[in-house]
Amino acid sequence: MIKAAPEDFVVEERAGLPLRESGEYRVYRLRKSHWNTSDLVHHLSRFLGVPLSRFSYGGKKDKHGRTSQFIAVRNSRDLSTRGKDFDFEFHGFMDRPMGPDLIEGNAFRVTVRDLKDTAPLEGNVAEVRASGFPNFFDDQRFRGYDPERGFFAEKILKRHWNGALQVFLTSRESGDSKSERERKAALFRNWQDWPLLLAMAREPLEKSIFGYLTGHPHGAALALHRIPEEEVSMQYAAYQSHLWNEVLRRLIRRKVDRPEEAPGREGGYLFWPRLDAGVLAYLGTLDIPTAAARMDFCDDLTRSLFEDILVENGLTQGAFRTKALRKVYFRSFERKALVIPEDLQTSAAEEDDLHPGMRKWTVSFVLPRGSYGTMLIKRLALKAGEG
Repeated sequence: MIKAAPEDFVVEERAGLPLRESGEYRVYRLRKSHWNTSDLVHHLSRFLGVPLSRFSYGGKKDKHGRTSQFIAVRNSRDLSTRGKDFDFEFHGFMDRPMGPDLIEGNAFRVTVRDLKDTAPLEGNVAEVRASGFPNFFDDQRFRGYDPERGFFAEKILKRHWNGALQVFLTSRESGDSKSERERKAALFRNWQDWPLLLAMAREPLEKSIFGYLTGHPHGAALALHRIPEEEVSMQYAAYQSHLWNEVLRRLIRRKVDRPEEAPGREGGYLFWPRLDAGVLAYLGTLDIPTAAARMDFCDDLTRSLFEDILVENGLTQGAFRTKALRKVYFRSFERKALVIPEDLQTSAAEEDDLHPGMRKWTVSFVLPRGSYGTMLIKRLALKAGEG
């Protein structure tokens, strides 16, 4: 068990910031808990009276934990402030916005609780130090994905505009309450009864879309344009991440004998114990591109696995050239297949103050930008619950 308390999951962003004595952008260190980055930045924009377009950051941090990251704001006055569960502190000036390219990595300190025995965890640490772990996108990337509805972006690529709207508005997310899940199920059952759906709508965006469709029953393609670009971008990224994960899953099955599997929201996560020198050299130097109309593959095997996935899903690579929704596009970037964490350290097990009779165990490490600390914890926790 992780994230039982905010202090159990601590993440500190490390960045190479080109700080200046003065500049167009003020840089702030944002420390927070119980907020995700996007929601808190929207709150700061409203509270400080600064347009959202003037805020920039390099990555989104989860709400379940204590996190620290850098935010840049194109504004001349000092906006330092504190609020419930956050501290926004001036750090320096830059001549450019904050972006992912400035992030060097993230340092983690994670406490795992409710353990009977920590010996399997220590054994897994030794294996990870030797052979790393697969760099899957973890479940946080797929919070808005409902396995029964499918991926919004896949519908867009197939030009199923009505289906894309249905996925976007009726998918049940991991954090939804029981009543919200039931409401979304009712939206799904009554799909295309636009007046009824408008009456059931709660959020402003739902009301806007269903209101438009009430007056334009066959206007799904134009109704899609009411979805904010940030939301579309997140939906596209989720599907790219799913396809990337599927390539890595198939690659591991090709290269690794009897991999261990942990459940995941969009598919199982496969892990190896130790890799022989040849496979370690291959995976350790392999970059896999995310899906787009133009991609650069390192070898023929990863290219063929990706092409197989497209065929199975009734897609072509050219479909990713879509311009269906405003200025949001599929852009390819390369991601390492395997990660070996830096400075992987553990502390001695202690009595778990939240679970009497059980043990807690803390591990710290540094990962490259974009790698998930929770994925490393999944790897370290393999077989830890047995016995």
